[in-house]
Amino acid sequence: MSVIYTPRHDGADTHATNPAKVADAVPNAVANSTFNAANAPAAPASDLVSVLKWHAGQCPQQVAVRFLTDGEASACELTYAGLDARARRFAAVLRRHGGPNDRVLLMLPTGLDYIVSFFACQYAGMIAVPAYPPEALQSGHVERLRRMAQDCVARIAVLDEASHAGFAGAESGLPLGGATLVSPGEGNENTEDDGFCIDQADPDAVSFLQYTSGSTSAPKGVMVSHANVCANVSAMSRGMGCRVGDRMFSWLPLYHDMGLIGSVLMPVLCGFQVTLISPLHFLERPARWLAGIARERATVTGGPDFAYRLCTDRVRDAQLAGLNLSSLRVAFCGSEPIRQTTLAGFAARFSAHGLDPRAMYACYGLAEATLFVTGVEVGTGAPETRFSTAALAQASPVALLGADDSDGKAVVGCGVIALGHALAIVDPDTRERLPERRVGEVWCGGPSITHGYWQNPEASAAVFLDDAPGFPGRWLRTGDLAFVDGGQLFFCGRRKDMIVLRGENVYPQDLETVLADRVEWLRRGRVTAFAVEAADGAEAIGVAAEVPRGRARQVAPETIFAAIAAVLGEAFQYEAALILLLEPGDLPRTSSGKLQRSACVSAWRSGALVPFAVYDARSARPQPSATEALANSACAAVWTPTEQAVAQAWSEVLEIPAPRGSDDFFALGGRSLLALKVASRLRAHLGREVPLGLLFSHPTLASLAAALDAWWAAPSHAAGAVPALTRSEVGDAPLSLPQERLWVLWQLEPDSPAYNISAALSLMGPLDAAAAKSSLDALVRRHEMLRTRFDDSGDAARQIIVPVEHSADAWRWETADVRNATPAEFDAQLRRRAREPFDLTRGPLFRATLFTRGSGRHVLHFVMHHIVSDGWSINVLLRDFAAGYRAALHGDTSVLPAPPVQYADYAAWQRERFSGDGGAQLEAQLDYWRGRLAGYDAPLDLPSAHERGRPYDPRAARVAARIPASLAGRLDMLARAENATLFMVLLAAFAALLSRYSGAQDVVVAVPVAGRDRLETEDLIGFFVNTLAMRASVKGAKPFAALLREVRDDSIDAQANADVPFERVVAALQSARRAGGTPLGGTPLAQIKFVLHDEFDTALDIDGVNCALVDADASDARFELALDVLRQGADGLHCVFAYAAELYDDAFVAQFAWHYVELLEQIADAPQRALGEFSLNDDEAAHGPAPVAGAYAL
Repeated sequence: MSVIYTPRHDGADTHATNPAKVADAVPNAVANSTFNAANAPAAPASDLVSVLKWHAGQCPQQVAVRFLTDGEASACELTYAGLDARARRFAAVLRRHGGPNDRVLLMLPTGLDYIVSFFACQYAGMIAVPAYPPEALQSGHVERLRRMAQDCVARIAVLDEASHAGFAGAESGLPLGGATLVSPGEGNENTEDDGFCIDQADPDAVSFLQYTSGSTSAPKGVMVSHANVCANVSAMSRGMGCRVGDRMFSWLPLYHDMGLIGSVLMPVLCGFQVTLISPLHFLERPARWLAGIARERATVTGGPDFAYRLCTDRVRDAQLAGLNLSSLRVAFCGSEPIRQTTLAGFAARFSAHGLDPRAMYACYGLAEATLFVTGVEVGTGAPETRFSTAALAQASPVALLGADDSDGKAVVGCGVIALGHALAIVDPDTRERLPERRVGEVWCGGPSITHGYWQNPEASAAVFLDDAPGFPGRWLRTGDLAFVDGGQLFFCGRRKDMIVLRGENVYPQDLETVLADRVEWLRRGRVTAFAVEAADGAEAIGVAAEVPRGRARQVAPETIFAAIAAVLGEAFQYEAALILLLEPGDLPRTSSGKLQRSACVSAWRSGALVPFAVYDARSARPQPSATEALANSACAAVWTPTEQAVAQAWSEVLEIPAPRGSDDFFALGGRSLLALKVASRLRAHLGREVPLGLLFSHPTLASLAAALDAWWAAPSHAAGAVPALTRSEVGDAPLSLPQERLWVLWQLEPDSPAYNISAALSLMGPLDAAAAKSSLDALVRRHEMLRTRFDDSGDAARQIIVPVEHSADAWRWETADVRNATPAEFDAQLRRRAREPFDLTRGPLFRATLFTRGSGRHVLHFVMHHIVSDGWSINVLLRDFAAGYRAALHGDTSVLPAPPVQYADYAAWQRERFSGDGGAQLEAQLDYWRGRLAGYDAPLDLPSAHERGRPYDPRAARVAARIPASLAGRLDMLARAENATLFMVLLAAFAALLSRYSGAQDVVVAVPVAGRDRLETEDLIGFFVNTLAMRASVKGAKPFAALLREVRDDSIDAQANADVPFERVVAALQSARRAGGTPLGGTPLAQIKFVLHDEFDTALDIDGVNCALVDADASDARFELALDVLRQGADGLHCVFAYAAELYDDAFVAQFAWHYVELLEQIADAPQRALGEFSLNDDEAAHGPAPVAGAYAL
């Protein structure tokens, strides 16, 4: 039945079962309602403009809003008169750039400017569009913002002054179309100006657009009218019993409806004070929320379920000294499913500090109903109500009492329907009303039901109903499942998320809660359960869960699969048909942070969601744990020792269960870097040399094992045991072969920044600066290279390692507050620090600077000399920094074990390896290079703006381009078809394009290789890289597939001869520098460089701080032209073309970059086509990639 309830504090329950009467009452409820906290003068409730003007006239000096800029004590505030004046002045600014009903994107951080800007939109007769503030803009948010701006056709975007300059240029990548950018400060330029304000707003006019969803589909803008807001605020304030003298305290984000309406508009329109802090300040230290409530003597506050859990779990006892929460009368909880354990746990934890458990206030609402729909009776708290689990599964809940609750499930009651509104529980298929204690879809009606979705009549018609049969007036189909018991709403879940097993309803949040609590490797609050189709066509359970990066490395995916299966079986007697393990941050979420269960499967199937491990019981091939699979495999009993070792190495590196003898390494996801890891593991496990080339020429498990046995059986390889790499406490150590060349180059040009390695990590969220420094201290203690300097006072240069007890003096830590710096000024600071030269003889050779960009916005900038680090080391540094940061936060000093060896051990081992008989091996490799590069003496001459033959400035410029994930996938498929790798495809295409531009048919490209062919070196920071000169014969009549096969074969041979330093190859060939010389680090042998990097490990788990690697490379050009390609998972491949700025102009390199992507598209379509037949469009290339200020640190 359809029921209207009045909150109990207004009188006894009344039940109006006639929907028509409810509908008739709605207009009167709007027209006659007023905003009046108990015993307060009544404000009109027709529109936001009239209400704010009324308060400014009645109580001009009363404080309306306070904002604590530091989250604690430093406050700024606005009275009603001040808010009115500033809103008028900024409204005038808005009207200079737009007209009535134009949309205005609000991209501001929490603060007074946000509230001024929102009310300025109302005064200007414009439509506000709350959006993400700049501090929250990350890749997923940028895409959502693009869709929002495109959908609403924003005329104006409001940003703070610090962000305005950075987002004004095209280089920002901010997708705002033609929106005019303005700052709230523009309204303060003329304080004598009366500004602009419409007389009053039409109550039915749209006040703002509240965008919802949009993680995997187009976001929908809910049209919230003035009348909607007024009706909802009136109902909410009455439901919560707001009264004169109330004080609100909130950290909720203002771009979310609960933050904007529930925590700002309700107190401002009702006439009581609100105090705000930034959401980032809360997340950084949850105790600030509690301390603020106590200090401000707040009576009303609120947040979603996770916020209360965060306080219960994270606030330490020491932070509660003197805390007094006795003023708190209402602590509302909504926005996401509410757990009984959350509210009870919060009340129990803080009741000793004055919290009245009866203040807990569960409520239910959604944006399409403005916000508030139901709420409990004030002062009753959240008593536990248990219902029969079996009855709930049959959609007919039965309340349990006392001893009968052994089968019970606690469900939080969300209260009664708001005054003046109607609620019905409806069968979603038949549209018939259901009686109490029957689960159905929640429908609600009344003046808070919004106007629908902006410019989306089809979506609006699906959920907004006008005068539907049996439902006169305007109703909303919420899509939520619930039941009513004793007049109170009990929420069950989203209809589209329901899982039906064997005719019984399974609520996904039940599964998620238990899995998050019992499976230790999953991130709390980052687990979703959803329906999938089983092999027999029936419905089954799917699970997607985020796993912290550090933990993902510590445990095999099969172990996590088994734990999930065990919990589901033990707790529910269910099985999972599909399990997706994801990197942190990958689960689809709505704008308000809610998990999107139904989006998981569709995103996975489309390729938008890329798990790092998958268990699929529906596949033809089951996936037991790696250990069980290897032990139980039918092949295991007949495998040779070599096959067993190869299978184990594949299982570890590819993170798969038992591979079969016929499995292909590259078909299973292998690539060059992973092949290197397989080889290093085989060397470590078998103690014998393993030629990397065999992994490419023999890609199946059985053929590789046979090839290794045959190779070792050859007389020339019989004594192929590899010298052991062990730890020695020798103190000073010789330079490694790679270090020798950089030592010589530094002595020639000690002030050059060409070999500085710079990396910058953007940190969004509650960063603890002391913990960050502590983590880096531990990093320097762990890695000797970061506390090393060099000395050549003896017969040969040596590494001087600073003892660990003096490590604090062996590196440089600085902090800088750049809140007031423009983006250009900040970039200049990064570049200056990145280019500061190193003194290799004095040190330090590792510097770190923590920049504060704003509240919860930091950039951690690392600079190292290349002689102590390389690109691989960046990943090691980031991983160890994350682990050390977590440890510092929790007081743990023993998270990472000491490395088994240090770089100095490697340098000594390398010298020993190539002395004596090893020297002959090095000479044999030199012979290979002499033969491979014989006759090459004509380096590439690309069209240049610089006169050849005289020195030029080595400063670098950069152009960036992107290879979409779809194209990268096709290129991967091509590589597998040719028993090659993506690296080989990209290199062959690069050589082909160089040939097209230069006219040369003989092309040599410098290719850096990792040089980490020992398992012990994988987790070290140090300089292991060597450079190979890759030669390609590029002729127009040759098919690309043929060129690819040649590049593949040459790459395999080159890897087998990769130990000899590049400079020794150059010297052996007696190549001379070009006439006039060049300051570049390359040589006439190879002035062009290519490298493919694995994805940098930036999805770090550091307690709620989001990380992203940002452009920070400011080094000089080491080559005339260098292409660095970075894997970026679902975002495809990021290409950076770095070049000597004086040698080539921007337009030329931008065209080259465009042509490279265009050529790859054509290669993917027709790899058998002759190289000369590929066409390059110069007209389109003229609009190719734009220059960028920096590039990824590589």
